[in-house]
Amino acid sequence: MKKISHLHGGRLYSDVLGEGLKYIEDRMNGRIKSFKVPWLGLNRAGVGGLEWGSMLTIGARPGSGKTLVVSQILRESRALNSTQDFNILEFQFEMGGKQSAARAFAAETALDYNIVLSTDKQLDKFSHEMMEKYREDTRIFEEVGIYRVMINESLTHKEIRDTIIHYYNELGGKPLVVSIDHSWLIKKSSDEKEKIATLYNTTEMIMQLKNQLPICVIMITQLNRSIEEPNRKVQGVIANYPTSSDIFGGDALMQGSDMVVALSRPFTVNIPFYGPKGYIVSPDDVFMHLLKIRNGSDNVNMLFMKAEFKRQRMIEVGEPQASNQGSGRAGGGYVRLSQRITNAGGPSSPDDIDIDDI
Repeated sequence: MKKISHLHGGRLYSDVLGEGLKYIEDRMNGRIKSFKVPWLGLNRAGVGGLEWGSMLTIGARPGSGKTLVVSQILRESRALNSTQDFNILEFQFEMGGKQSAARAFAAETALDYNIVLSTDKQLDKFSHEMMEKYREDTRIFEEVGIYRVMINESLTHKEIRDTIIHYYNELGGKPLVVSIDHSWLIKKSSDEKEKIATLYNTTEMIMQLKNQLPICVIMITQLNRSIEEPNRKVQGVIANYPTSSDIFGGDALMQGSDMVVALSRPFTVNIPFYGPKGYIVSPDDVFMHLLKIRNGSDNVNMLFMKAEFKRQRMIEVGEPQASNQGSGRAGGGYVRLSQRITNAGGPSSPDDIDIDDI
């Protein structure tokens, strides 16, 4: 065979196929697994979860639950991926450490955030002891090499890259779940005149890095204000639904992400009947629109969530009652999630699914 001088990392296609075959064999034999998230529908939409070496972008307007979604993913990641050894690196540019911790304690103790912060009355001793135990359990995890690191200082895309590489090596070279909250707060470099350039550079950096390291990146971003224009708020029309053009820096994030979801909480913008089916909404309804699924195994384009903001979690539910279905039931009502999954070819028994576990 002729000896070839490879330019710019060029490889023979047989070598590329060999790399792909090894990946397939590793998944076949259980050596590599996808990273599971708390919602069955989102796992089914992906490859049994999120692939290592992929990027999930979550977009929403303020108050729709985007930070809550990521916090829940990170908080439940150990239980959902108990056979995998990984660390977590969290770039939390929007919220300080005290606020992040208070939310985590609220979720861990199943208490209202205001109770945790003694808003109306002093927190009871038992709950405080539960929080102390949670902190001690976390410290024990750290002693055996299981880490979650939080960065609150705003960084440029180059600094984010260097930080990811640093902690990947410093924490033992394990797969790394990286969350960035959120894209607008990434600091501009000296050579970046506009924020959109920062986002393009950040996305390009992540695309390169996730091909080099076993990382899974979760990026939070905003939806543009166009989603709240009057014509988008007319009840019961397709314009209620967010599209890729509503994502801040949509072109960059759509190209660089393997999965893009947009969260919509219609009640907050006075839409009582949502979308062309006229879904009857309540204050805790959150619609998760799947705008891009690069390697998906499902054809679902929307998931339905109930937000428990007090307990810092979202629960996946079935399709809400639609106003144009004529059932006469006020307030919505929900098809059981197990029934929806059975109809889609999933588990055949309602007992196969515990909604509280997903």
